[in-house]
Amino acid sequence: MSIFLIRIAAAFLAAATLLMASARAAEPFAANDETAIVQIVKDGMAAQRQPGLIVGIWIPGRGTYAGAFGVSDIDTKAPMKLDDHIRIASITKSFVAVAALRLVDQGKLKLDDTLATWIAGIPNGEKITIRDLLAMRSGIYDFTSDKQFLADFTADPLLAFSPEDVVTIVKRHEPDFAPGEKTVYCDTNYIFLGSIIEKVTGRPVEDVIRDEILTPLGMAQTSFPTTAAMPEPFSRGYYAGEDGKGELRDYTASNPAVAWSAGAMISTLADLRIWAKALATGTLLKPQTHSEQLKFGALATKPIHIGYGLGIANFGGLVGHNGAIFGYTTAMFYVPAADATIVIEGNLASNFSNSATEIAYALAKRLMPDLVE
Repeated sequence: MSIFLIRIAAAFLAAATLLMASARAAEPFAANDETAIVQIVKDGMAAQRQPGLIVGIWIPGRGTYAGAFGVSDIDTKAPMKLDDHIRIASITKSFVAVAALRLVDQGKLKLDDTLATWIAGIPNGEKITIRDLLAMRSGIYDFTSDKQFLADFTADPLLAFSPEDVVTIVKRHEPDFAPGEKTVYCDTNYIFLGSIIEKVTGRPVEDVIRDEILTPLGMAQTSFPTTAAMPEPFSRGYYAGEDGKGELRDYTASNPAVAWSAGAMISTLADLRIWAKALATGTLLKPQTHSEQLKFGALATKPIHIGYGLGIANFGGLVGHNGAIFGYTTAMFYVPAADATIVIEGNLASNFSNSATEIAYALAKRLMPDLVE
């Protein structure tokens, strides 16, 4: 057989193997498992007042489930759809982290470089490193905790804003703790990382993420928007106050420059499935760099252990990230031991709630009890 024919045969066999694997992966869950999945989702929606929810679960050898529940628009009663676009909020941080780590792999940035090298005038900037920013260990004041900012953004989600405004807010507050002292979630870290990526590359951060991550992985339905517009089709997003108990108000439109590199991106169920595994397994990074990424500092120990690495979290065995912003809640997790992925997207949230994570955890605990804390 000629080399050409051998290659054709090999390609055919590879394609056939892939199709067989896809067929196996697409097998539905057993009836009792599917019943449990639907009940967990419906109970979670009711408890959290979610108008709509999108759920995807992929556990090779066990089953696959993808479902859209409820409505994407409470006025028209349009149903939620599997391909609806959703604001993914802080899952954006995982993309920014990988973009920064790819610059490390390319020798254009070092984890031990200091913040002061790129952004002047930040308290402790000479001591805070890129690693500290990525790992939520900088001690920088979180601009989203500023009362005036919160009042302004709540009143007007289309608020004019920029990274320079974050710097202004940070400078009027003392640091929360010394760099490296502990791990505390802070959006400011990732706004600064976005600015650093732009300064290192000389390009907009959204272009860097598109070219370095989205295009190589074929994530055509994921974007880093620069306007409030949502790509079609999309679910509308709702806000019911910080406690989630108020009147549902439409907060679909928000200025992406506010959350920016800490939470501006938009995606779909199918694309987040791709990203969950790529992020957790280090597809786009050198092995040594990915090992650094998976060094988790403790964010919480009760009711479960939650650790934060370099733009990636571990929620009691669920590895990935979650997000919440006005109107939208998301959770995207991978369970390495089972090669399993769970993605949840909802259309009701504040900037701090994350009901999608609770549902994802409940599903994982039901389907993979031995692998989840």
